[in-house]
Amino acid sequence: MSSRDDGTEGSVSESVEGTSDQTEEYSRRKFMETAAAMGGVAASTSLAGCQGLGGDGGTDGNGEGDFLWWTMRGYIPAETKAIKKAAKGYEDAADEKINVTTNVVVWDQVFQEWSASIEGRSMPNVSEMACEHAVDFGNRGAARPNTELFDKYDDWYDTISAWGKFDGEFWGLPWFMELRTSHVNMNLLEKAGVSKPPETWAELVKTGQAVSKNTDASGFTTPGAQDFVTGQNVTAFAHQSNASLYDYSDGKFKVEIDSPGSLFAHLWTLSLREKWNIAPGGWGGIDTTAAEELYRKERTAIAHNPTDLARSLIDPQDGVSKDNKKLAEATELTPMPAGPNGKRQSFMGGSCLTTFKQNVTRHDIDDKLSLGFMEYMTQPDTLNKYFPVSAPNFLPVRRGQEEMELFTDNPTKIPDSWLKARLKQAPNAVRYGITGAGRAAPFMGSFEGSTSGYSTAISGMIGSNKDPKKALRSMANNARSTINDADYTDYELKKNNNGPSLDDAPDAVKPWINGDGVPKIYNPYA
Repeated sequence: MSSRDDGTEGSVSESVEGTSDQTEEYSRRKFMETAAAMGGVAASTSLAGCQGLGGDGGTDGNGEGDFLWWTMRGYIPAETKAIKKAAKGYEDAADEKINVTTNVVVWDQVFQEWSASIEGRSMPNVSEMACEHAVDFGNRGAARPNTELFDKYDDWYDTISAWGKFDGEFWGLPWFMELRTSHVNMNLLEKAGVSKPPETWAELVKTGQAVSKNTDASGFTTPGAQDFVTGQNVTAFAHQSNASLYDYSDGKFKVEIDSPGSLFAHLWTLSLREKWNIAPGGWGGIDTTAAEELYRKERTAIAHNPTDLARSLIDPQDGVSKDNKKLAEATELTPMPAGPNGKRQSFMGGSCLTTFKQNVTRHDIDDKLSLGFMEYMTQPDTLNKYFPVSAPNFLPVRRGQEEMELFTDNPTKIPDSWLKARLKQAPNAVRYGITGAGRAAPFMGSFEGSTSGYSTAISGMIGSNKDPKKALRSMANNARSTINDADYTDYELKKNNNGPSLDDAPDAVKPWINGDGVPKIYNPYA
């Protein structure tokens, strides 16, 4: 699927889940806008708004035991069909009679539908969303927590385990995740005299320089325009530098967007062009879609992008793309090379399932049935029914799910090596404020949506030569203002008008600042 600069999706006929997190970020912003705009008209439009949106199965909506859930999986026909069929199976798995209806409401429509339906008390019993959305709905009294269900399992991946944590409860049951992986054109690497994909940042720089010197392609491409994936990747780079965008202690969030470690990560990213000459030409205008196109045209050797790119090369059922056969066979997926902290971390997108309280739902269903549906949909046996058609995008959220057929006896035409690389990346997922703060908060939805996924600082540096320190302070102070304005916080974060300084950067990144055994970064303040 393509992604525009504002974070919205491309054509709905294109594949989506590699960029579900992009649409989530757009949707957060859209939800905040439409929630305010539609408050006065929601009650009159809600019932009309949530009918006829890809319903499948169940009854006419007026029978005993009717159960409605919404999914955003409406972009890949085989995936949509498999998920609908799996959901229908809950009728046999439930403890009592139930009629399941699946409505597909795509990401760029769901926030208007939520806004209308919550006022009209016609929400689904369960809806797909990001956990930040679930936290927001919980804070507003519309969603119920699912702590007891979440706590039944103790094998969640680290970031997943904190994704929906807020106010002493867990909101939203993690459903699947999607991760950035590096797409590597082995033909271009071989042409450049490199025998294997890079495994560390230092190897990445060396490999990128060899490609740029010995071929007509750039060595490494990550989006540089103001695009969600731009900010998402730099978020991961910050964590690989032992930095975090947020911290949480003594009952308070602390904004670390303009920390010395974050400054280093942004300068490291900027060094791809300013110091090492491995980024593509016109980088400031390259969003996710453009980065994918560069890779498909073999104008870049490595693209760290959502896995929609991989799926466009090899479909799990149809196999290798006829239009890109040579490239598909030359492509390897690898985890992001390890940063200064020694970890191969990458940004995580994905979805969770959330159950709504009976006073806002269209059908009066017992909470136990809604919780049962969420548990049913996330069990390995159920996941087996639709993960294979969603490969390589969908990934587990806990270790027990690694035992599903897709990863133990691959039934798809996706290469085993691709699936293994993605599974290896899964435990090393990071996400915006969740990693570091160790919890979610309603402010994350509105702030992260309005800032295009933290890309404003780095895209300004790349495209407009903005001073890195000032750009980071501006982005950080916007976050502080958002937190200060939240009705659930009773503290105030002071704006920062100074720094940050690389002198205070984490010890792990000091060699990069000094050029001690690793490439020296671009430093406009030296």
